[in-house]
Amino acid sequence: MIKKFVKVILPLFIIAILSIGGYFYWQHQNRYPSTDDAYIQADVINVASRVSGTVSEIDVRNEEHVQKGQLLFTIDPAPFTIELNKAQAQRDATRQKIQAADMAVKSARATVVERKAELTHTRLETKRILTLMKKQFVSRSDGDLAIKNLHVAEAALNAAQNQLEEMIEKRGELGDKNAQLRLAQAAVEKAKLDLQYTRVFAPTSGYIANFNLRHGDVVSAYQPLFALIEDQTWWAQANFKETQLARIHTGEQATIKLDMYPHQIFIGKVVDVNKDSGSSFSLLPPENASGNWVKVTQRFPVKVIITQRKSGYPLRLGASSTVTIDTTSPK
Repeated sequence: MIKKFVKVILPLFIIAILSIGGYFYWQHQNRYPSTDDAYIQADVINVASRVSGTVSEIDVRNEEHVQKGQLLFTIDPAPFTIELNKAQAQRDATRQKIQAADMAVKSARATVVERKAELTHTRLETKRILTLMKKQFVSRSDGDLAIKNLHVAEAALNAAQNQLEEMIEKRGELGDKNAQLRLAQAAVEKAKLDLQYTRVFAPTSGYIANFNLRHGDVVSAYQPLFALIEDQTWWAQANFKETQLARIHTGEQATIKLDMYPHQIFIGKVVDVNKDSGSSFSLLPPENASGNWVKVTQRFPVKVIITQRKSGYPLRLGASSTVTIDTTSPK
């Protein structure tokens, strides 16, 4: 009986136990898909200056935590101060030119008024002389001279009016509507902005990374100088096999275990499941039309945001982790 139990029943019992264990393992893996192909990510900002120049002051160091609006470094402001002074002087000179041109316009207007008065007087005088000429009280030469004087007065008025129009066009509009003044004012505003841009501030709170800036370095505008890792939001980019995606949906709870903190568990939530595999947009996408096709299970990135961080356990960009998703959790 014992021999029969050892030979028949015990193996069947072991097989049953293994089968039941395998079933529950499969169920667990199905309900709680997990991957160790996951890495910690955060938003990274490439810090650059908006103007070119020489670095004159550095206020941070590599790996330092900075607050939003904190001064990072300064570019020598001297050349930009000079440019601002030049722009302001040019604006003042433009205003003086406009004022001088306006005075010329006023003088030209006065000349037009004077020529109009002279023309009115000449017309009356010509009319009087021509009337006297018809009555033979004055000679014809006096009448011809009066007509000539009238033509001269008319020509003088036309010349004065033409000069007034030229003066007005040369002066342009008055005040803020003047194009030359607006151009000069725009140059002043740009110079002010450039001077302001010599002080570079942190666009957000985070950690300085890849910092190699030194005093005296000459930097170019919009050239990335170092990185600022934003520390407000961290997530794990977990690459799950396509066979695991059926039950993974946004809103499901997840746990993240970092290799650097093996005894700590971080809580997260699925916020995005990519519609494309990691190789879809690679430089050399897979081409399976050659006939030498080998089926490879693809992986799809799943973004799991970390909702609960732990004091004393700082997260690091690119850290390896293991992500497990609870597909039974409420969405």
